[in-house]
Amino acid sequence: MEIIKFDIDELKRKEDGFSFYILGRSYDLEENGCPQDYKKAIEYYYKGMNINDPLCEYSIGISYILGLGDVLQVDLRKGDMLLKRAYPKILKMLDDDNLSFDEKVYARFVIGAYNYFGLGSVSEDKKKAFQIISQCAEDGHIAAIYDLGANFYYNGIGCTKDIKKAKKYLAIAMEAGLVRAEKKYHEYQFDKNFKNKK
Repeated sequence: MEIIKFDIDELKRKEDGFSFYILGRSYDLEENGCPQDYKKAIEYYYKGMNINDPLCEYSIGISYILGLGDVLQVDLRKGDMLLKRAYPKILKMLDDDNLSFDEKVYARFVIGAYNYFGLGSVSEDKKKAFQIISQCAEDGHIAAIYDLGANFYYNGIGCTKDIKKAKKYLAIAMEAGLVRAEKKYHEYQFDKNFKNKK
């Protein structure tokens, strides 16, 4: 499994929506070697949304739903409006021949999130979310790999519970440098001779 990686300095030199989205994600979720910095995250998400990037629009929408530290307070109405507006545009990304493989994988992952949480006009469907996220993981999406281990397989959401697979996917994400994967790996005590009985 080859993990999709990004060079943060290279992304900062670009002025396109997908680069803004990855930069925002990176600072939001401590990915690609970035420290968590919600102020920078929201700045990049807004830069992308201002040039009509649907992934950035989604990111601001979900940030309004969940909150983003002290930077963005919960506003369910605004969040829902942005999520509903972004979804059809994200679906169109999957058929856009001008987009890279990586962009399509990240768009598909977001569609998985819509199904997982039941966002916007999309009904919650955990099995469909699992199928989508699994494919994204196979395609190298680091957060999808993490989600398979930390959530889907560990808790049996949308799939059969499988602690060995949970450990495997968390280990892959941890070895790739994902900070939250290492935290979750220790939280689940997978580093204690794998005596997890859950």
